[in-house]
Amino acid sequence: METTPPSHELQFFLTLLLKHIMATHVSYDKAFKTITTRYNVPKWLLSTFYKVGWYFVTYYYGIRWLSAKYGYGTHPAGLAAYFASLGFSVKQLQKKLREEASRLSISKKLSILYGYPEYLVKDLLGLMDRRALEKMLRKLNEKKRWLRINTLKSSPEEAISLLEKNGIVVSRSNLVDYMVYVEHPKWGSLRNIEAVRKGVVVSQDLASALAIDVLPLGKFRRILDACSAPGNKLSQVFMLTNNRINALAIDKSLRRLFVEKELLDRLGVDKRSVVLINADSSNVRINGNIFGLTIVDAPCSGSGAVSSDPAIKLNIMRKDKLRYYHEVQYSILKNLLINGVGLIEYITCSIHPLEGEMVVDRLIAEGLAEPVKINDKRLSDPYPGFESSDSVARVMPHIHNSQGFFIALLRNTRG
Repeated sequence: METTPPSHELQFFLTLLLKHIMATHVSYDKAFKTITTRYNVPKWLLSTFYKVGWYFVTYYYGIRWLSAKYGYGTHPAGLAAYFASLGFSVKQLQKKLREEASRLSISKKLSILYGYPEYLVKDLLGLMDRRALEKMLRKLNEKKRWLRINTLKSSPEEAISLLEKNGIVVSRSNLVDYMVYVEHPKWGSLRNIEAVRKGVVVSQDLASALAIDVLPLGKFRRILDACSAPGNKLSQVFMLTNNRINALAIDKSLRRLFVEKELLDRLGVDKRSVVLINADSSNVRINGNIFGLTIVDAPCSGSGAVSSDPAIKLNIMRKDKLRYYHEVQYSILKNLLINGVGLIEYITCSIHPLEGEMVVDRLIAEGLAEPVKINDKRLSDPYPGFESSDSVARVMPHIHNSQGFFIALLRNTRG
């Protein structure tokens, strides 16, 4: 992306965008909308601003390092000025990074080249081959989008035909037959296209879809979705069972539950079969014995989803953020196990073992649960060296062209 927009306007916008993300910890899209609306950015500039801002945030750590080295400082205005000195060129930036980072330590070099906190790179270097890690970080930086065909309303062939009519070019997944990869357009919202408005397709990453597709849903009559909103995975459960299941859906956010209700209605989920509850699953009291399966798509850092939101990289600047989510996930799982749920699918959109293998190992050590081995060849191996490593699984961005996910099945061992 080599477009060169008006430099002073773009430099001002990048400064405000970065300041807003760092102050509020919101997503890239939300920050972009806030800043462009507040400062009345002309419509004809929005597309260019969006792309330049995306790469500016994606490569924040590298730009910050170079900006400091060349005397521009480490404040947002300095970073924006340095990027402007390169003509806002991603190719020039990457060339400069490769030249300047060649003598750094491996962890620092990868942090600078691919734009990730160094602690994250260092931790993953202890678990992965360097070349595999580079492939994963590079792939996570690529803008990508998947759509799930909603078979409650359409066949795959009909959905693809409608998408083509809407000007969307897609290719079908060879792993999940109702998933399609958007070849074009890569940028811009699909929210208002006919196929989305009619509920024929819904935005959902392949990794997210795989997490549900691996489940033997035909065995269960009642499920608990403990962190349910905005409802993508629950709607997929109803799609795969053709609305022949009952669910209790819990979420801590009332606002997100309203979003979920709208989504479930639009996608044709039988509303008589779903009860939505505004509650916190880390302290809710339920009769867990009545549910055959509990799904915990746990609150997490989102480190596996930077291809959808590069602002995540800034929001996980410190490892304390991951430790916080580790405790949140552990608290939710422990509470549900104490409440008697028998089988839990635990999912996170994270590439760090603090939000995956280490949570499962902690539950094992405390005698709360044991992992049930996941036998699905479509999934990748987890990180080695953990007690749970023989049983849990991951979806890897550089292997699946998707987000990065952790997946575990846990059986209650409390008797």
